[in-house]
Amino acid sequence: MKLFKTTDLSASVHRAHEQFTHVVLNRSYFLHRPAIFDSSKLLDLPLRQTMPSLDPDGRQVEKWKVSGGVLVDTTNTAWECDALVFVECPLRLARIDQVASATREYAVIPDPVSWTVYDEYVDLHTPTSEHLREIWQVCGGQQMTNGEVARESGWPIQQVIYMKMRLKPKEHWYIQKRLAPERDEFMPSWDWLVSGCLPRAEITKAGHRAMVEEMARFGYISLKKIQHYPSEEPNWRALRKEREQALKDLAAVRSLVESLPDHPEA
Repeated sequence: MKLFKTTDLSASVHRAHEQFTHVVLNRSYFLHRPAIFDSSKLLDLPLRQTMPSLDPDGRQVEKWKVSGGVLVDTTNTAWECDALVFVECPLRLARIDQVASATREYAVIPDPVSWTVYDEYVDLHTPTSEHLREIWQVCGGQQMTNGEVARESGWPIQQVIYMKMRLKPKEHWYIQKRLAPERDEFMPSWDWLVSGCLPRAEITKAGHRAMVEEMARFGYISLKKIQHYPSEEPNWRALRKEREQALKDLAAVRSLVESLPDHPEA
């Protein structure tokens, strides 16, 4: 299998469809500030889409397997296909290898206009231990909202939202029921819900997370999200190694992309 880079996703998808019958567009985003691809540029092509929530039986995929076309995939599945196009440059070589493992002819990777947002991603998701210590000093063993951590630490809340995850807090939702909803679709979640503190993971597992957030938006309940931070100090050495690995992974991807021939001109 060959690899190419592109600065024009639409042109690359069209070119792949001209050359082959079965094309996959991997439409998964991981960056905190993704460059969203405008899928309307592909409306002239025969499109199918993986939709686990709306198409649990995978009928769209089966039609694509039989008739071909472009399969728009958000599940990161390694589909057997002729050509694969990523909408976002992966942050690790391992992801390229995994998603493209069943691709027969070639895969196309976007050539970022700037790598700055990728550097930012690494800084947010694997911050330096020095920066994490500044946050840990105010939240270790505490129960705090993201806003409270931001105010106490001096870090912008937009960064705290991501950086704090390295400290492994458990999110709890403090809920107070107000008025019963007038809309029937809310009632199963309303009946399941009790006022008090519930781990977010428990609400998600029960399948009520989206409806609980919607009820809060409409004012049927009050909802406050609080992070419960562990009292045990993090393993700073392990966190440093994870950051070093993330930097190495990104450097390897950048080196690869910069060495690839252009598509579709190639």
